[in-house]
Amino acid sequence: MYFWNTEALSEDIKNSKLTENDWKNYYLAGLIFLTLSIYIIALSPKENISSVLIEAILMVGIIIFGVSITFNTHKASDNNVANYISKMTALSFPLSVKFFTLSILIGLAMGIAEGAGLSLEFEQAWFIAVLSLSVEVLLFWRLNTHLQNINT
Repeated sequence: MYFWNTEALSEDIKNSKLTENDWKNYYLAGLIFLTLSIYIIALSPKENISSVLIEAILMVGIIIFGVSITFNTHKASDNNVANYISKMTALSFPLSVKFFTLSILIGLAMGIAEGAGLSLEFEQAWFIAVLSLSVEVLLFWRLNTHLQNINT
């Protein structure tokens, strides 16, 4: 796996030297890198850094577990109409739209609660961490369910 040498990677892609497992590893590495980048950026303005760090660590674990489970479900298929990354990309988009919409609704409810004086900063940070982790688990669960449906 190349972390810097894009010329060698592009040459391997051109010559079809990457296995499906290699593609999965690039997908996994990209997700982890993106996730960690988001949390590193989020660290500075937060008052409750503990919740952000715990959330980031758990999120990476969920991503590793989720990608492993969905990849194994994908591999169980004998009728591979599309490769793993294509399936994950296509299925992730509408699921992400659904979870984004749910997050907006929960954010509105939190805003209303805060406006009514029902919110404390410390508890809100942990609530958001639990919500984010729950959405990630639900995303991988739904992805795996859809991959199982594709396989049958």
